[in-house]
Amino acid sequence: MYATEMSPMEPESWDIDRRQDGSVLVRVHSADRNGRRLPDAVFTFRMGDPQYNYWEEKYRKRSGRQG
Repeated sequence: MYATEMSPMEPESWDIDRRQDGSVLVRVHSADRNGRRLPDAVFTFRMGDPQYNYWEEKYRKRSGRQG
């Protein structure tokens, strides 16, 4: 898949949680392609990481918390 073919991730394709240390953990579920499934991709973001604010906002919206 080329970048021009990519679409935004569907919310049901990933889970998000906050760890005790304040970092945000994102798990992107892999898709079954041609009968094969890769492991899920797991990312953590901490304050100061370039994408932290983006995922923090997603976490607050999904968990119903206001910032």
